[in-house]
Amino acid sequence: MPASVGAGGDVGDEEGGGGGGRGIWAGIVRRREVLLSVAGLTVVIFTLLVSRVSATLLLITPSNESIVFPDVEASFARRISGTGIVGVLSSASPSNACMPLEAVAAKLSSYPVFVLIERGDCNFVSKVQYAQDAGYAAAIVYDNEDSHDLVTMSGNGFGIEIPAVFVSKEAGYVLSQFVNDKDVRLYMLPALETSAWSVLAVSSISLLTFSAVLSTFLFVRRQRLRRASLRLLQEPPRLSPDEIKALPIIAFDQKDAITSETCAICLEEYVTGDKLRILPCKHGFHVPCIDNWLNRKPFCPICKRDVHNNGSETNSCERTPLLSSISWQLGSNLPILVSSSASAHMISATTESASGDIC
Repeated sequence: MPASVGAGGDVGDEEGGGGGGRGIWAGIVRRREVLLSVAGLTVVIFTLLVSRVSATLLLITPSNESIVFPDVEASFARRISGTGIVGVLSSASPSNACMPLEAVAAKLSSYPVFVLIERGDCNFVSKVQYAQDAGYAAAIVYDNEDSHDLVTMSGNGFGIEIPAVFVSKEAGYVLSQFVNDKDVRLYMLPALETSAWSVLAVSSISLLTFSAVLSTFLFVRRQRLRRASLRLLQEPPRLSPDEIKALPIIAFDQKDAITSETCAICLEEYVTGDKLRILPCKHGFHVPCIDNWLNRKPFCPICKRDVHNNGSETNSCERTPLLSSISWQLGSNLPILVSSSASAHMISATTESASGDIC
């Protein structure tokens, strides 16, 4: 019965080998997905960092409806910082702000007043300068053409101390509907601050992270391939069909059995007349069972002795043949004493000669 358990374990290991191969392949696929995800994240972060500086206008209507307008800050005006600025909206007069504007109405609101200005007829610096001189807290310049591309207002803005942003024509039209409405709140939210150093730092960290993940994957893959190659080199060569057919075949006889009564591969009991193939280690198995086994592995399923080696056993104590096999080699009527200690095995026998080393 122990032989059956041992053989069953070997067969399970063989089946587990295929599952292990599938597991390795699944692991490689998962690692590829991780690498692609890291690469995609790196590209997204880099794209966000190198994109132009854009703030956000948030309009809150009296009915608590929120409207968001994308905008781009002027390069010459004061940057929007902290938590942003909140105020009410007024329109420029004249609308293009190419001449001095009327001063901010003192009674309009307790909040800062932003001025809505149309693009055109003069440069951006002049428009914002006139808005600042009139007492406005910020300037919002909207496009005078239907275009989805927002421009960065540039120029020599020496002396400009108020924020200024550029929005689309559509956004300007919507904002004009809420001019001089004391119940409307307009929020200027700060943009994502970027600099050459921040771009360099995040790009470097992303590159190092990607390189570390890739290096780890390649190292693990190389080690697994190396171990697989070593296993292939250490395995003894398989038996050819002629070598398998050269092994003796006997008919099982229960009265004069020279092997166990059960096939250690299929776990079925032998019936008188069954053809058994006998290996050099004297273990017998059903012919179809052992032939199929030897086509894959060149050693005995029970004692692990190499079938190529007809004269000696392996050195491992775990691969020592069963006591029934030892008894067959030394004589069927010899007493065998095996101590319970794991450090010594003693066999007493009265025989003229005995061949083979016993672990």
